Amino acid sequence: MHFSRFGLVALGAAAVNAFRDTSPFFLASTSEVLANSAYIQTGASVLETLDSALSSCPSDYYVVVYQPGAHATDFSTRKSAPRLGAKMLGKDSSIRSKMSVNEVAGLVEPKEVKKLLETKCKAQTTTIDGSTGSYPSVFEEGPRIIDIEFPMLSLNSHRAQQLSEFDGFLSDVVERIPSSKYTILYITSPREFPESDSVIYETSEGSYQDSLHMEMKRDYSASGSSSTSSNKSTSLFEEYQYFTPGIFMGLMATFLFLVILYIGISALSSLQIPYAAFEKDESATVLKKQQ
Repeated sequence: MHFSRFGLVALGAAAVNAFRDTSPFFLASTSEVLANSAYIQTGASVLETLDSALSSCPSDYYVVVYQPGAHATDFSTRKSAPRLGAKMLGKDSSIRSKMSVNEVAGLVEPKEVKKLLETKCKAQTTTIDGSTGSYPSVFEEGPRIIDIEFPMLSLNSHRAQQLSEFDGFLSDVVERIPSSKYTILYITSPREFPESDSVIYETSEGSYQDSLHMEMKRDYSASGSSSTSSNKSTSLFEEYQYFTPGIFMGLMATFLFLVILYIGISALSSLQIPYAAFEKDESATVLKKQQ
């Protein structure tokens, strides 16, 4: 469904609780990839879609990004991941294909995606640790998988800042790809909630700050594209199509039915019959007697 676009409308608290075990998935490619967006899918369904869409090996480079601890609401504003958002919203003219799934129920395993590409496209893998803030200055020739794994997003006030930093890091990596044919597969996993019984992974603030001082570091949170020039917020589902053809046809049929019903009731209520129409015609009886 058109992920809604890179952004579908920011979910309320009730919706967050309802979908706390889901997370979004994004695909952006400079090649023609036959994949349709959807509001909600299972992880297995997403993997099947990728198997079909990437079986033709449309790109030379596949950037497989894994961002654990993310939720749809993390991408509810333009500032969340402005560079990735620009690609998903059609602001990057080089992007020819997009796919967004707002709520993926169940994890899409990055290793399964990489295995798919290694098997069908004979791609080699270059692994990048997103927590170090560094990456190779030159990538080897494709077909190649650029495997990027970011740290778990923290649950404190630095969460949005982290996501923006990681978005800038990803943008730098993509800019260094020595080919115009690439596909970004942005995989996320659900975040952990403080009240849950599951293990909560927290990023050490100190170690994260240290990584920012390593080579290749940049202030990724600064505006790097025209997509950040506006302070207006946009919904995560901005590209999605709320009214599918089925819903639209149903609404049209309901509207036509109501119009017909209104016309029928109006016609019946406009009928005017004189009371004399229900009285017996005495003149005909008198005339018959006289004959």
